[in-house]
Amino acid sequence: MFSSRTETWVVLLFLLVSSQVHASEVERISGMVIGCVGCNEFNLLFTRDPLFTYTVYPLPADLPDRDKRKLDRVYYPRTRENLVNTYDIIVFDDARIQHFSTRQIHDLDHGFREGGMSAIIAPVIMWSYVIQPTILNEIVPISDKGDVKFGPYYVAFRRERDPVFLPFVELGIEKHPGSQESEIVAKQGATVWADLRSKQTPWLVSWTPGGGDPGMQWVLAHRFDDWWLEDNNPYAPDVATNLILYSLDRPLIADIFSRREARRMFVSFHMQKSLILSMIEWADSFGANTLVLSNRLTGLDEGMGKAVDSYLEQDYASTISFLQSISPAVKEIARDVIKLKDDALTWVYLAEWLAVSGTSLACAFAIWSLMVKRRAFRKVATTRFV
Repeated sequence: MFSSRTETWVVLLFLLVSSQVHASEVERISGMVIGCVGCNEFNLLFTRDPLFTYTVYPLPADLPDRDKRKLDRVYYPRTRENLVNTYDIIVFDDARIQHFSTRQIHDLDHGFREGGMSAIIAPVIMWSYVIQPTILNEIVPISDKGDVKFGPYYVAFRRERDPVFLPFVELGIEKHPGSQESEIVAKQGATVWADLRSKQTPWLVSWTPGGGDPGMQWVLAHRFDDWWLEDNNPYAPDVATNLILYSLDRPLIADIFSRREARRMFVSFHMQKSLILSMIEWADSFGANTLVLSNRLTGLDEGMGKAVDSYLEQDYASTISFLQSISPAVKEIARDVIKLKDDALTWVYLAEWLAVSGTSLACAFAIWSLMVKRRAFRKVATTRFV
């Protein structure tokens, strides 16, 4: 038989992994972000949007190659098969992978030509360190890259292209500035999707290289800067999503506003869930009976799979309706968890108060007995020298 605490931990473990159960039942997009991942918009998108599963490979630029190879063993797929079968798209944000072995470079080349893998590349210094000296130079749709220039710039999207970005142009994405740019030269046969407005040089370029099952390759003029941050450009996550959907020949976003609302509600639910789980774990460490609350949260989480399926099918109305229906229950669980936490703290404070008060009384009694009543003292006869 399990103890109450063991059952609680089992339920908590179930809650942590239950959101991944439906990953095998619905078709999601798997991505990897490698390089500067801290503020990368695709990393944030993969974290928040149920459409994606993801891996991040933080690769500091100033890290010695021997230490980068150690990180490879932790983050990077060990075989070509694992690479191709695991990831649909890889985002390179100044990924200085000059330490990669010849085999790893050829694995990437194979994945992009024969494995259907797409890539989004912010070249930065990666261009001269990694791309130009290797066979990856034949994969990317640009032939040269200039020096970086810091300062505001604006983007103009080409209206004659497929409607990947045009719905967002109508929503004003061309009004939002970026902060870092460089001149890139598109290869013959590449598609230029947007230009730097002031210079009329390419800003976003793509193509599909030769191969048996090639994936679309995208190159950005310099890096994922302020233009891609949602705080500066509210529709940046949706722009990134459409870019990925188009790369993988998936239907583009059907309803931008409903999708944004559904994604916001998913993020809100997972934030509340994480907070509730933290408080449940904390209360459990003080011996509180958290099993009932854990079971209630499990019941809500089991229904999230249907909401995710609806979201992947772009049935946003059903997704929003379900998330709205469970919102009162989530708030009620949160209130009950806070009450349970407060009750546990009450007993903790009471125990501490009794301990401190008892110690204080014992010390006071000892001082009173020794110093005031002086029960342990006897008069000492005085002596004098004659």
